Amino acid sequence: TRPHGIHTIVSLNPIMVDGTGMCGGCRVNVANENKFACVDGPEFDAHEVDFAGLMARQRMYHNHEKQERPQGGNCKCHG
Repeated sequence: TRPHGIHTIVSLNPIMVDGTGMCGGCRVNVANENKFACVDGPEFDAHEVDFAGLMARQRMYHNHEKQERPQGGNCKCHG
């Protein structure tokens, strides 16, 4: 949308643990500043979001999730 001069807002949903910004799980770089989607967002200017960094953080647990999926993917805390 940038080449067409269209102001674009995105709603981000990174991993959120506590909803207060204390854990940092939802940290995202916006306009070269660290923001927390749970308290500063979730809406941000799409032209200022570091999507490459965000996607790298989102993939952090990909291998672990892939290993758990064949085992049912459940937390196993309910017996």
